Amino acid sequence: MSRFYGHGDKVAYFFIAFGIYLLFRAISEARVTSLMGEALYISIAISLFASNVPRVMDIPLHMVQPIRKIEFFTFALALCCFVALCLRYLI
Repeated sequence: MSRFYGHGDKVAYFFIAFGIYLLFRAISEARVTSLMGEALYISIAISLFASNVPRVMDIPLHMVQPIRKIEFFTFALALCCFVALCLRYLI
């Protein structure tokens, strides 16, 4: 594990870039995909932003708790959208 020391910022930047990709994908496929698919992409992207932006930026301490709540809410929303999409394709 010592050889990966100090690479946490690089991983956080990768997840932020992946979140930007998901937002662009949701916007570009707005008329083509279902609303549930768009909500899935957007909620995953916001969850990635909320979990990784505080790792690379200094934020005030009074903003930590609201950002964590946003992260958990959007993660739960992404799970609900994923289950709904799975059920839609199974039925």
